[in-house]
Amino acid sequence: MNKDTVVILALFPNARGLGYACLEMPEKKLKDSGVLTIRPICNGEILKRIKAFIDFFKPEIVVVKDYGHDYTRQERRGARLVESITKYAKGMQLPVYRYTRQQVRDIFEQFGAKTKTEIAQQIIAWLPELEFHAPQIRKNTMAEEYYMGEFDAISLAITHRYITE
Repeated sequence: MNKDTVVILALFPNARGLGYACLEMPEKKLKDSGVLTIRPICNGEILKRIKAFIDFFKPEIVVVKDYGHDYTRQERRGARLVESITKYAKGMQLPVYRYTRQQVRDIFEQFGAKTKTEIAQQIIAWLPELEFHAPQIRKNTMAEEYYMGEFDAISLAITHRYITE
């Protein structure tokens, strides 16, 4: 790891629990990623796991989804979780960056990826080890792929890299 390398922990709350990714940037080297599923869903349990992630990975930066101020009723739990993550990380003296879905789209449009599936395919092009988690093209009647939260978290870390360059 060279001196310019930064360890980023990206966290993306979703309906299953949390998509997470730990990357070394700017090389886009994936240390770990996945989807944390908690049933019944509970922000307290997810926050316990996030604290363990921070202790284990020792990130220099935490990146989370920005819900803004006009989130839907379904997004309320995620927005509260992001506030708890932010409070904990700042207490640990870790900088926290938030990026909206639109900011992620704007960055990935530069690479020809507009939809979540296209963004996931672009991430796989950079990180071929994720090929076995590749999402199928989704129809409106289909539920979101299980591993999409993982790709959402990675997309946040990559967005951070390109916005702060």
